[in-house]
Amino acid sequence: MPSPRFCVFHAERPAYAVCMSCAKTLCQECATQWDGIWHCAACLAAKRGAVKRESHAAGWILVTAASLLCLFLSAKVMVWSGALLAGLR
Repeated sequence: MPSPRFCVFHAERPAYAVCMSCAKTLCQECATQWDGIWHCAACLAAKRGAVKRESHAAGWILVTAASLLCLFLSAKVMVWSGALLAGLR
Protein backbone atom coordinates (compact mmCIF):
# COMPACT_ATOMS: atom_id res chain seq x y z
CA MET A 1 0.00 0.00 0.00
CA PRO A 2 1.49 3.40 -0.95
CA SER A 3 2.35 5.71 1.91
CA PRO A 4 0.21 8.86 2.18
CA ARG A 5 1.78 11.93 0.64
CA PHE A 6 1.79 15.32 2.29
CA CYS A 7 2.05 18.92 1.10
CA VAL A 8 5.63 20.14 0.75
CA PHE A 9 4.67 23.50 2.29
CA HIS A 10 2.34 22.19 5.01
CA ALA A 11 3.73 18.88 6.31
CA GLU A 12 0.62 18.13 8.37
CA ARG A 13 -1.82 18.37 5.42
CA PRO A 14 -2.44 15.52 2.98
CA ALA A 15 -1.52 16.11 -0.65
CA TYR A 16 -4.37 17.12 -2.93
CA ALA A 17 -2.54 17.72 -6.22
CA VAL A 18 0.88 17.57 -7.85
CA CYS A 19 2.43 20.60 -9.56
CA MET A 20 2.87 19.63 -13.20
CA SER A 21 5.95 21.85 -13.56
CA CYS A 22 8.07 20.92 -10.54
CA ALA A 23 6.25 17.76 -9.31
CA LYS A 24 5.78 19.06 -5.75
CA THR A 25 2.85 17.62 -3.82
CA LEU A 26 0.39 20.31 -2.75
CA CYS A 27 -2.54 20.60 -0.33
CA GLN A 28 -5.84 22.19 -1.37
CA GLU A 29 -4.69 25.62 -0.18
CA CYS A 30 -1.41 25.53 -2.12
CA ALA A 31 -2.71 23.99 -5.36
CA THR A 32 -3.92 26.34 -8.09
CA GLN A 33 -5.44 25.15 -11.33
CA TRP A 34 -4.62 27.19 -14.45
CA ASP A 35 -5.75 26.04 -17.90
CA GLY A 36 -6.77 22.71 -16.38
CA ILE A 37 -3.30 22.03 -14.96
CA TRP A 38 -2.27 22.13 -11.29
CA HIS A 39 0.60 24.44 -10.30
CA CYS A 40 2.32 25.60 -7.11
CA ALA A 41 2.50 29.36 -6.44
CA ALA A 42 6.13 29.67 -7.62
CA CYS A 43 5.59 27.84 -10.92
CA LEU A 44 2.35 29.71 -11.57
CA ALA A 45 4.08 33.07 -11.03
CA ALA A 46 6.82 32.01 -13.45
CA LYS A 47 4.27 30.93 -16.06
CA ARG A 48 2.26 34.14 -15.75
CA GLY A 49 5.41 36.21 -16.18
CA ALA A 50 6.46 34.21 -19.24
CA VAL A 51 3.30 34.86 -21.27
CA LYS A 52 4.50 36.21 -24.60
CA ARG A 53 2.79 39.00 -26.46
CA GLU A 54 1.62 38.18 -29.91
CA SER A 55 2.16 40.52 -32.81
CA HIS A 56 -0.97 41.92 -34.41
CA ALA A 57 0.80 42.84 -37.66
CA ALA A 58 -0.82 40.02 -39.64
CA GLY A 59 -4.26 41.20 -38.56
CA TRP A 60 -3.54 44.78 -39.58
CA ILE A 61 -2.19 43.66 -42.95
CA LEU A 62 -5.33 41.59 -43.54
CA VAL A 63 -7.62 44.51 -42.58
CA THR A 64 -5.68 46.88 -44.85
CA ALA A 65 -5.79 44.46 -47.79
CA ALA A 66 -9.53 43.89 -47.31
CA SER A 67 -10.14 47.66 -47.15
CA LEU A 68 -8.19 48.27 -50.35
CA LEU A 69 -10.07 45.47 -52.11
CA CYS A 70 -13.41 46.97 -51.02
CA LEU A 71 -12.30 50.39 -52.23
CA PHE A 72 -11.24 48.97 -55.61
CA LEU A 73 -14.48 47.02 -56.06
CA SER A 74 -16.68 49.94 -55.01
CA ALA A 75 -14.92 52.20 -57.56
CA LYS A 76 -15.60 49.61 -60.28
CA VAL A 77 -19.26 49.40 -59.24
CA MET A 78 -19.62 53.19 -59.28
CA VAL A 79 -18.08 53.49 -62.76
CA TRP A 80 -20.31 50.78 -64.25
CA SER A 81 -23.38 52.11 -62.46
CA GLY A 82 -22.73 55.59 -63.86
CA ALA A 83 -22.23 54.15 -67.34
CA LEU A 84 -25.48 52.19 -67.17
CA LEU A 85 -27.43 55.18 -65.84
CA ALA A 86 -26.05 57.43 -68.60
CA GLY A 87 -26.93 54.86 -71.27
CA LEU A 88 -23.33 54.33 -72.45
CA ARG A 89 -23.39 50.57 -72.62
